[in-house]
Amino acid sequence: MSIHSRPIAERIDWLYDVARRYSAAYCDPEACMARERHRARHPTAIAVLKCMDGRINIPIATNTPPGIIQPFRNLGGFFDLG
Repeated sequence: MSIHSRPIAERIDWLYDVARRYSAAYCDPEACMARERHRARHPTAIAVLKCMDGRINIPIATNTPPGIIQPFRNLGGFFDLG
């Protein structure tokens, strides 16, 4: 059964579980070292403008460790950077 057709309490528990697993993977010492190695090789700060709903997984799309690229989300599609 798809998560989308489950009762709301199960969906909430599922979402918390996904967040816990992501947090554990992000905080893993190997993940921290991967970010440090990447920053040592590429010492440039990177930001990306993305849609508010977050459908784009920037680390996967750019093949970078999570936490390297700072995403900025906007609702409405207008950015005032000045």
